[in-house]
Amino acid sequence: MGETYESYGYPSYCGWIEGLLLLEPDVWSQRKISGRLRELFPDSKYPTSITSVNRALKILEDYGVIEKAGSRKTGYMYQSLSSSGVIATMLERFVAVNEQFIDKLEALSAGGGKTDSELRRAISYQIGMAKEWSRLIGELVVSINKNS
Repeated sequence: MGETYESYGYPSYCGWIEGLLLLEPDVWSQRKISGRLRELFPDSKYPTSITSVNRALKILEDYGVIEKAGSRKTGYMYQSLSSSGVIATMLERFVAVNEQFIDKLEALSAGGGKTDSELRRAISYQIGMAKEWSRLIGELVVSINKNS
């Protein structure tokens, strides 16, 4: 799962934590997660410190993959949310990356595409397709969120 997360632009240890929460369902503290990851990845090249875990948990929480309960005083506990939330999150990330791609194509079109009609036509086609993908994936995310 770490490699999959990396391919979507997340740190790999986000995938390790999600995998842990899915394969060993429980309510976990940061310290327990860090300790368990250290057992699974004993080599020092893997970021399993509480600081790294905390950073990954914040990302996973922001994207709706995990749920946090507790307080600063009592300590926070974490657990995985439904898999449909994970899918929706990854699709939302796809839309965000796609929007950046559209912005870059539009900048290219505004800059160098004025004199080359074939380039302008190709860019226009790519922008249209990328916008359609964003629209379709956005509707899919709405549907997933509505049904979960």
